[in-house]
Amino acid sequence: MQVPTPSRPSSVSAHSRSYTPGPISPAVPGLASNGQVRITYTLAQSLQSSPHAAVITESLRSKLNPLRNLHWRPTAGTLPGSSIRTIQYLDAELVSLDLGPSTARLSTAEGFGGEGGRSQIPGTVLEKPFINLWLGMCDDADTYKNVIRRQLKDWVASVTTQSKRDQEWLIVLVNVTSPGQDVSGSGAKKLFQSKGIIDRMRADFTLAKRDRCVQLNYTTGGAEDPAAWTDLIAKIKDAIITTLDGRVAERMDDVRRTEAQRAVPGWNFCTFFVLKESIAESFEGMTLLDAALVQYSELEASFYQVLKEKNLSWFGKLGGTSPGDDAAPLLSVTKKPYRDLIMSNAISVFDFRCYLLARQCLLLAKMGAVADVASKAARFISSFARTLRENENSLSEPFLESWIYSCSLNVVDECDAWILGASGQESISDAKDVSYNAGKHELLELARAQLDKIGIRAGHLPRVAPFTTSLPDQPPKSRPTSASFDPHAAASDLNDADYKRLSRAGVTNATLLQAIDSSEAFDELYKQLLGRAIETCVASGRTRSAARLKGILAALYLHRGAVPDAKLVFSDLPTQYIEQRWPVLESYTRIQDLETSKDGEVHSNEEWIHRAMALLRADLSVPEDLRSKEVTARTQQLFEELLKRADGLSSDVTVNEFSPLVLRLVGDIARLDGTRDGSGLAVSVTNTLPITISLEYLKLTVLGPDGVQLLFEHWPTQLPSGDSMLMLLCPNPVFGLFTTAQHEYKISRLLFVEKAPETLDRSSLKRKSLSEARAVIRIPDDERAVKVGMMMPRHVVLGDPRVLFQIHTGRNTLKTGTLTVSSPGGQIKFVLESAKVLGDDAITATFKPDRIAVENLPADQEIVFSVPYVGAPRNDELEATIEFEYTTAAQTEVVRVVKTKCRAYIGLPLIVNINDKFRNKKLFTNVVIHSANQELVRVAGVALKNTSDHGKLAVKACKRAPVSVVVRPIRPAPFLFQIESSDPNEPPVGETLQLIIAYRSLHEDISKIVEHAANLITPNGSNPRIRKQQRGTIEATLLNETGWIDMLELIRLSDSSLDIETWAKQLVEKAPVKLELASVIEAIEDLRRLDMESPLDKKDEDSSWRTVTMPFDVPLMNIINRVQITPKLATGSQTYAGQPIDVALTISSLFHWSGLGPESEKSCMMRYDMACETDSGWLVCGPKRGEYIAMDGAEHTTQLTLLPLRHGTLSLPVVSVEPIENFEGGGRPTCETWQADGAKKMTVLPRNAKSTFVVAMPVPVI
Repeated sequence: MQVPTPSRPSSVSAHSRSYTPGPISPAVPGLASNGQVRITYTLAQSLQSSPHAAVITESLRSKLNPLRNLHWRPTAGTLPGSSIRTIQYLDAELVSLDLGPSTARLSTAEGFGGEGGRSQIPGTVLEKPFINLWLGMCDDADTYKNVIRRQLKDWVASVTTQSKRDQEWLIVLVNVTSPGQDVSGSGAKKLFQSKGIIDRMRADFTLAKRDRCVQLNYTTGGAEDPAAWTDLIAKIKDAIITTLDGRVAERMDDVRRTEAQRAVPGWNFCTFFVLKESIAESFEGMTLLDAALVQYSELEASFYQVLKEKNLSWFGKLGGTSPGDDAAPLLSVTKKPYRDLIMSNAISVFDFRCYLLARQCLLLAKMGAVADVASKAARFISSFARTLRENENSLSEPFLESWIYSCSLNVVDECDAWILGASGQESISDAKDVSYNAGKHELLELARAQLDKIGIRAGHLPRVAPFTTSLPDQPPKSRPTSASFDPHAAASDLNDADYKRLSRAGVTNATLLQAIDSSEAFDELYKQLLGRAIETCVASGRTRSAARLKGILAALYLHRGAVPDAKLVFSDLPTQYIEQRWPVLESYTRIQDLETSKDGEVHSNEEWIHRAMALLRADLSVPEDLRSKEVTARTQQLFEELLKRADGLSSDVTVNEFSPLVLRLVGDIARLDGTRDGSGLAVSVTNTLPITISLEYLKLTVLGPDGVQLLFEHWPTQLPSGDSMLMLLCPNPVFGLFTTAQHEYKISRLLFVEKAPETLDRSSLKRKSLSEARAVIRIPDDERAVKVGMMMPRHVVLGDPRVLFQIHTGRNTLKTGTLTVSSPGGQIKFVLESAKVLGDDAITATFKPDRIAVENLPADQEIVFSVPYVGAPRNDELEATIEFEYTTAAQTEVVRVVKTKCRAYIGLPLIVNINDKFRNKKLFTNVVIHSANQELVRVAGVALKNTSDHGKLAVKACKRAPVSVVVRPIRPAPFLFQIESSDPNEPPVGETLQLIIAYRSLHEDISKIVEHAANLITPNGSNPRIRKQQRGTIEATLLNETGWIDMLELIRLSDSSLDIETWAKQLVEKAPVKLELASVIEAIEDLRRLDMESPLDKKDEDSSWRTVTMPFDVPLMNIINRVQITPKLATGSQTYAGQPIDVALTISSLFHWSGLGPESEKSCMMRYDMACETDSGWLVCGPKRGEYIAMDGAEHTTQLTLLPLRHGTLSLPVVSVEPIENFEGGGRPTCETWQADGAKKMTVLPRNAKSTFVVAMPVPVI
């Protein structure tokens, strides 16, 4: 069943003695209609005799309908403000003015002629003509001088008489031409003559510097030229505005003069009203609707002033006693002769108020503000009905109800008609506006309230809620009716004649009379009205009002016995009441829903449970101080029935929309047990039911970072009505900040689940429940609980990536334990089956692809697993989620889980650069270690070793001081190694060695100093997060202080006889932060002890030094070239600049490092080149570039001559050698060349002898 579709029944019906409602003036769709200004015209004889006179007149008339965009700046004091008012469009009526007395077409009574005085009944300023036009033709100067000018003077004198002093006049000279007329012939001559005549007219008839003459060049036949009318239309607009301004200013002066005489005896408000209303009607006729509305508002204010002064001598009685007044259309201005009643001082206050409202509403409707019409009418009906009820005893209560009902529906119908008639017009700006529907709803509610009263009095409605909400709180004032008649009480005997007469007193609305006599007619009328009201509520967004009206409709169905229809409405209402937070109304509708549900319609206990739960939720939503004893008893009985039906279910019923328990946190910090792993959370549980609840369990879910989820539980207990305290326990040893997510509990077969909203509540934990806002809780760190972690091994082997997982048993003796590891995103795979236990071999562990299982672990033991992994972590940061599930020997039945997300940086703080130099049968390798990431690193030693005992290479390290070296970002540390074959006659064929670097970060060296310094600032019991920040700040400050670090290094490297305490005090004084002397001394002693250890031999995780082992592939080189330049100089001889020097260039080739084996007899064609740049100081003579065949152990010698070009110490030229062909059956050979005498220099002396040169000079010509 649906809510009845609203129709528009006639709001008022004709009665034998009532006024028949008619269309509101102006009729729809003529809301935007305007008045007309009158313009008279006089045709001169010259134009009357023309065949074009009628055409010109009709053309002018068409141009005047309408006139658009007239701009009026009112005279000061005429209208509030001085802004320009624009008249968008205005119709003008063109009428003929015949000055003959026998054929006058306009009488003097209308203001068109004669010298008669003013009428005593003021009309609008539009009643009299605005402009008088003279239209004539003249193309001859003599004719104008002798005939036309005299006629014009007579005409001007006739239109400027005293009675027409407020009318403008214009002289229009018409020049008629045809399209084919010769422009250069007679037509041009005629046009020129007309221009001369119009100039003479302006000279003769221009008064007060106002040009009243205009020429109209009218072309006959063909298309009409709009530009020809431009000057004339502009003159007419100006003349209309001038006339309007003068007349309005004059009428305003009359109003002000009349109003100023209010205190003079004989002053009449009705006369004042008619005079001021004439101005409003004038503005309305000129389409200045806002200005007209202002006049009526001022009239209304004047009436209230009169009412306040209690000076109502100009009015009749209060009114409302005329036949049909209760059913007359409120917005009609023609239902009574209001103007005659006002002028005769016989109008009642009732009629005057109705007339004034109707005039204002009509103006608002013309302006398109239909919403304002509805709201204004609703306010008027409510307030004026109260005035009538308080001040007029002759009006019966049924009459007032009929008047309110009829007026409300009349306004609604008229507004709907205006909107329907104006659809598509821009003038109705709020046709579908929410504000109009809001005002319309108020009117329909007024009408429905009257039907409630009428229905209760007629016996059609019961005197119960919700129908009694329309009755007044206080009994009505006594009326001149039977003393025993109560208009708001149900009839004891509907057939009583006296009661029938009194219940219909003053009512003439036929629709209401029919509804009083017939319950069927009343129901039909009531449902239609409710349907319209509901539709209006939905359109205006008043969902709460719509739900309330639907509840009234359901109550009507229920009263009439239409249970299925009532049930259908009641079943839909609770949802709307939930959204609108109306628990009382929701409870009422839920009860009605259960009561109207037949037993045969509910096929399962589960459906009934959900209906009953909804009723319980509504009842418990009502504040406790507002609940009655009946509601409390019903709640108890209903819940007992719920449990009874729930026990018979085969599965649990989940309830999400309601919870009889309200949970609140007692504090935001969880409590540690101290004797076992886990924590507890204290909650306050409020049982809102009036009975004790048997709770099977209660679970609270909290969420932490990295997806950690905890469950706090409490098992079976009894909860009495009211507040109780429970301690929820969580066995998992986790710590950090968590937020409450949801809680659930079970009562019988009812599983209640409540999820907290996304909003956090950090400040009002005690005031808000866990279902209203999420709460933040902090679980402290239990240092004695089981802990798991991940770290990088202290000894890293490149090519075999591993990570260490730690398990610390704490206070617990573990019975079983299972460790699982996963990588976020699956980028890294941990090979658990290849893991191994470090340190303790007695531990029983089982390694499988997906887990590591352990058994019987004692308390206070740390187990470390070394697990290989596959994959490349992003940004050298390894991430893993570790989950350790375990049971303890003390509580084997409790399974605890530790889940944490760990991160470990796997990047090395070192950068290793290797430089290789081949020298004959030896290889010199320089290992240069740099610091990475601006980190200070201490390197204890670097070793280059064979991977096995059967290596064929011998490695010898360059001796260094037995102390560690601090590597800075700008100061690397070199380590030199010599590599050669163990057997000189057996060339190396390529081997891989191991490069081992032992290092330690300076962060570890000063950790004790930093820890004690942090204790000086924050004690041990402080927040761990704050202490961590303090440690980081202190450490960064010390490491950035280069002078302090250098002093620490000097003390570490000093002799053992040095007084450490003295220098430690200097360190404390020079430190940028406050340090503890004992911690500094202890750190220095630890550093000295570390220097005495052998860091490369100890490889367990307890080592103080870290190591990184990387493969070192011994490089090979096919050809090693040794170059030597030998000067052939006598012993003790000196070399002078320019003196040639014979030298021998010897190139020795060696294939020892080629990896070809000792029996290889390969050869290669080589090319040498002695580079001799200009700035080298040498000039080479001889084969400076050549080719030769290189063989293992062979030499190639070439004789050259060097000529020093300058004196000084000169280096020998550089020789480069490279292969020019590939090995036989192989690729291009590699080659390295080194110059044995590369560091040798020769001293060249300058010459002492002088040389004379003769230079020929040119002879100048004179």
